[in-house]
Amino acid sequence: MSGVRFSVVIPTRERAETLRYALQTCLDQDYEAYEIIVSDNHSSPATKAVVDELASPKIHYVRTREPVAMSVNWEYAISHARGDYVLVIGDDDGLLPHALPELDRLANTHDIKALRWSPAYYTWPTIALSGQGDYLRIPMTTVLCERDGLEIIRQVARFEAFYTELPMLYNAAVRRDVLDELRRRVGRIFPHPIPDVYSGFAIASISQRYWYTTVPMTISGQSHASNGIATLFNRGRSTIDQEFHELNARCGLRHEPCVPDLPVFPQVPVADSFAFAKRVLFPELDVTLDRQELTRACVYGARVAEADWPAALACIRESLADDAHLQSWFDREFAHAPYHPPPPVQLRPAQLGFDGTDLHLDTADFGVADVAAAARLCEQVLHYRRQPIHYCTGTEHTAAARQVAELTVICHERERLIQQLHRTSSELLAEVKLLKNVCDEREAIIHQLDHRLKTTHAEVQHLHQQLERETRWSLKRPWRAVRRLLSRFGPRVS
Repeated sequence: MSGVRFSVVIPTRERAETLRYALQTCLDQDYEAYEIIVSDNHSSPATKAVVDELASPKIHYVRTREPVAMSVNWEYAISHARGDYVLVIGDDDGLLPHALPELDRLANTHDIKALRWSPAYYTWPTIALSGQGDYLRIPMTTVLCERDGLEIIRQVARFEAFYTELPMLYNAAVRRDVLDELRRRVGRIFPHPIPDVYSGFAIASISQRYWYTTVPMTISGQSHASNGIATLFNRGRSTIDQEFHELNARCGLRHEPCVPDLPVFPQVPVADSFAFAKRVLFPELDVTLDRQELTRACVYGARVAEADWPAALACIRESLADDAHLQSWFDREFAHAPYHPPPPVQLRPAQLGFDGTDLHLDTADFGVADVAAAARLCEQVLHYRRQPIHYCTGTEHTAAARQVAELTVICHERERLIQQLHRTSSELLAEVKLLKNVCDEREAIIHQLDHRLKTTHAEVQHLHQQLERETRWSLKRPWRAVRRLLSRFGPRVS
């Protein structure tokens, strides 16, 4: 035992203005046995200045020698962690005030290899998506149960459950021996370019069973410099996206060839992370990726410009090259799929308030402008710091939790069927449009042929009349010649 129960790891690059508030939430804990690792990915001096200004012995600052890929910085950061449990938050995220004392209590009560929670969600006013800032979602339920990690992997791979159901290091505290086993098997904890999603599959496969709660322990933030916003919703339009891909390429982190490298959230990052994890961690596990569902999601959800649509279709088709049956299916169904403009990104729901599980708020109404203030607002609503959390545990509550989970799966399945019906209707409309275009083209050809036929008929009539005149003239000429001849010899004969 190192005497450090929890290591809160914060990888960061050039976000001093948000890091300041993330660190404030980490220091606002009624708990002692923890450390904060700030891993500076070769940022400007402003990042180190924020750490120095806070001057807390809890904060351990490390810095890479050069800019590296996000996964490499995560690896470097965790290599300095000494805690029995490790959790990662972004530099625009935060810890909720009750987090570490409550995590410690749960870890002491249950045999926990990994504990996954439902984070609160906050969009900073500066988020790089118009109209989506100043929003806070607070989970309000208190389910606590144990889950089968391998079964959740299967559900996520079939797109029946959302990937955040997995125990990612972004939404879970993970025991050190689980991470050590990952490093032993693969050589690194994060060998994939999408470290958060990949870690969910990896940790679920190693721990096999993990604890799951809907009580939030962290607050997930989205700011102007969020990698997810840049790479998934603003692909090709930001320097953050450009640097993300350049650093991954430089560090040898590649996408899986069986997954299209297109901005399609969440299907592409989920599929890519799963395909890699299955290949290197659980190749024998009876679980497969629903590649037809992935293909449909890419055809109908790729955030690309219309000019790039033919290249996107070619990219999707190429990803199926390892399966002739799937590629033939794609050629039948989507080879001529029309372009669908991507819908506007909607992070805020149309209606705020309580929806039965989560509370949705406009943070501007509460004077909240940063993640630390958002964390304090969560505490004012939840009161988890000041009073014990009563979880839904025990036989009845566990049964209820299972029922909720089953209903969630049913809802996901129905949503998937609705999406399929919507896509089927879209496909039919596309086929009708294609057939109409073909009919229009053939009608135009028929009109052209009819016009040419009429023109040819007129030309034939003209030639016929000319031939008749020439024929009459050609018959008269020999007759006149005969008459002239007869008139010349006629009198002698008589």
